[in-house]
Amino acid sequence: MAVSKLALGMNARNYLYIRPNNKPTAKKRADNKLLTKKQLVRRGIPTPQLIASFRTLQDVREYDWSSLRGSFVLKPAKGYGGSGIMVVRNWNGSTGSLLGGKTITLEVLETEIFSILDGAYSFNNLSDVALLEERVIVAGSMRKLAAKGVPDIRVIVTHKVPVMAMLRLPTVESGGRANLHQGALGIGIDIRTGITTKAVLYGEEAMVIPDTKTKVRGIKIPKWNKVLEYAVRTQEASGLGFAGVDIVLDENRGPLVLEVNARPGLQIQLANGASLRTRLERIEDMNIPSIEHGIELAKKLFAESALNQIPENDNVLGIVERVTLIGPNKKKVVEAKIDTGAFRTAIDNSLVEELELQAREGTVEVRSGSGQQMRKTTRVTFTLRGKKIQTVASYTDRAHLRFPMIIGRRDLKGFLVDPARVSDHVD
Repeated sequence: MAVSKLALGMNARNYLYIRPNNKPTAKKRADNKLLTKKQLVRRGIPTPQLIASFRTLQDVREYDWSSLRGSFVLKPAKGYGGSGIMVVRNWNGSTGSLLGGKTITLEVLETEIFSILDGAYSFNNLSDVALLEERVIVAGSMRKLAAKGVPDIRVIVTHKVPVMAMLRLPTVESGGRANLHQGALGIGIDIRTGITTKAVLYGEEAMVIPDTKTKVRGIKIPKWNKVLEYAVRTQEASGLGFAGVDIVLDENRGPLVLEVNARPGLQIQLANGASLRTRLERIEDMNIPSIEHGIELAKKLFAESALNQIPENDNVLGIVERVTLIGPNKKKVVEAKIDTGAFRTAIDNSLVEELELQAREGTVEVRSGSGQQMRKTTRVTFTLRGKKIQTVASYTDRAHLRFPMIIGRRDLKGFLVDPARVSDHVD
């Protein structure tokens, strides 16, 4: 069939994609964050942990607030557009602080929960459920980009195919919310590589992130393949045939699914400079047998031509990388120095003992800053940027050195090293 060149409008979205693909029961579940969360947990899809839920005033009054410590997020189960969400930090059992530093008391918190229960933020002001969730600790690479708030990634998925994606960066103007209508920055993402392309702010093209000199083009989204995988798995789990999946990048847990939208907005087209309708029509009536097939198809069909020569996987290393060492019975994540001046990988004695690695017969001669040494060796397996590497490493006492491991050039085949790059990658 002919493929439309026009942008997808709201009426066409509703009539052509939402009505035939999203059944009322699936939309009802997607509109309820509590039901969505339960479905994601059942399917083993990572999502922020639920601390508590409140359905009645009695639930609120009976909750042991003194047992709650640290940071959390309060949100309505049926809220939309980011309304009604409150981030509380430094909670000591009776008081805490909001993002701007303002103190919040238990009385004020309970009042806000009562408003949620009364439906102040839900569709048609219907009664609602209040949720307490763990607070997302934004990954370092994303934290550097947003002035405040939590950036997220919106992926439009239909029938196992991720057709379009954008990074939504909160700004001072948006009050820390990742909502484009409130002033957040929408940045298009190339489906194949996970690299940003162009951006839109209040409907107009933007070249840099507000209040910075950082260009919007060329930002690499960490763990991009996992983001796509979780987005597609979430679309399947939701029962929606056409969905917008919102994902955040947590410092410790990696990609987490925040919520599912049965009626995703259309500004994502402006952020990508591409028609959503064109992409949807290209895959119409295709039989997609698996999640892997859907992602592979999307990468082939929707790659930006200017990024075709860039490798899908991020193979550019910084001087320091976090790697996972794999022993016979345990694993350990360590910071390793990438040393192209060294031929062989070297590790600290303590790692050999802790991971129960076996010494090999004989020794090897190693040249270092302290001169030539004869060192023992052991077989080592580790992962670097998702690549599994098996090698023979020398080992010695490195307790006086900053890094317990250096990776030599013999084990860096297929990688590039950028001395100016600071990596936050964890295998």
